[in-house]
Amino acid sequence: MSSKQPTGPALIQVPNLFSIVETGVYRCASPTAAQIPFLSSLNLKTIISLTPEHPIKPLLTFIRTSGIDFMHLGLTLWRPQGTDWKPVRDEIIKITLEKYILDTRSHPVLLIDPIGVHQTGCVVGALRVMQGWNFASTLVEYRAHAGSKHRYADEQYIELFDPDIVNLPPPQYRPPWWLPLSASDGESSEEEEEQEKEVQYRQVDGVFPGQEGAKDNPAGGMKSKDIVVQ
Repeated sequence: MSSKQPTGPALIQVPNLFSIVETGVYRCASPTAAQIPFLSSLNLKTIISLTPEHPIKPLLTFIRTSGIDFMHLGLTLWRPQGTDWKPVRDEIIKITLEKYILDTRSHPVLLIDPIGVHQTGCVVGALRVMQGWNFASTLVEYRAHAGSKHRYADEQYIELFDPDIVNLPPPQYRPPWWLPLSASDGESSEEEEEQEKEVQYRQVDGVFPGQEGAKDNPAGGMKSKDIVVQ
């Protein structure tokens, strides 16, 4: 008489090449049916598919039952003339970054493509360019995921990516980890604003920065009224 051994909980399988890009932003290869239960632990709000391939039915069922927004950007196949070498369209990169990755209203967000390397790698690489990473560090991250499947076209796209095509969301919706390429991305920082107020206050008092002693020592220097501001 054989005794039945108690069955434990089913093992959860992690999607291939799953990793955390930044807080609230994940990436992986398109999940299989066995890997979908893992996605429940992420409490996703948005899934971005960067491939023209249609998702499998178990994934669609999970998306519907979980109330997740599914954006199938990979269906955009239009290519501008002369850009056939690009592994992914600029429009897809632009939309993914400005509406989903850099906008917390879409977080937590998951990026997927068939093997989790090419389209996803280009999007993450473009993000790193916007964050000010040097190309060597960006390339290390790309190849860590791509392995032997890395493509020169992907790497060239990342290297030549122009961050100016991306419009940032309003400041209140940008993620806390966002550090722009430049300290001034169209808006003055709080420190800069304080410095401007200080300069204006000192000018009202008749004293210009760097000329504090000129007003009190007329014999040793020019008076503040004699200073010409270019």
